[in-house]
Amino acid sequence: MMLAHRWRQLCRAVKWRRQVRLAVSTQLLLLENPDAFGIGTLDAADEARLVELVRRATAHPGPIVEIGTLFGLTTRLIAAHARDGQSVVTVDNFCWNPFGLPPALHETFVRKVLCTELAAGDVTLEVADSAAFREGYRGPVPALVFLDADHSYGPVRDEIAWARDLGVPIICGHDYGVPRFGVTRAVDEAFPGGVAIGGTVWSWERNA
Repeated sequence: MMLAHRWRQLCRAVKWRRQVRLAVSTQLLLLENPDAFGIGTLDAADEARLVELVRRATAHPGPIVEIGTLFGLTTRLIAAHARDGQSVVTVDNFCWNPFGLPPALHETFVRKVLCTELAAGDVTLEVADSAAFREGYRGPVPALVFLDADHSYGPVRDEIAWARDLGVPIICGHDYGVPRFGVTRAVDEAFPGGVAIGGTVWSWERNA
């Protein structure tokens, strides 16, 4: 009986080997670096800077758009500091998470994290990749766009261009200065005059 049970476990581990690898690597990262919250979310300095930007965005009409929901923790932070009645639209296709959760399970988990905000209508979750969302967006000009999805050069470049073309007054994002990502190159090319930095959150404000 024990042998059959272990065989079934091994078969499941082989079937889900990619997810198992991701889960193990994340667990090791956290065990070896307990002070580094290295699972894609914001640290304290990043959160403080984003809160400051969201509060400034309350002076502008339009929603706040977050591209890259991940676990919904940053979404909740944004919603908590947005103006009363200012909606938050968060976008993710749930193709990646550091724990290797399948997309359907990842989405279910995020909906539970955001259940209060979704039920109140403060947050709208758009299940789509960034390009599809941007192509189909017909809403008002956002007050702020926060970019924290695909961190490679091309997608970040295109997301910035979309936000600028719309006339978004505050454009910002995560992971500026992280060498393994293409964020810094895309931001520096889009804003040769420079951007403001707080932690690893970059920001640009129209007429600032």
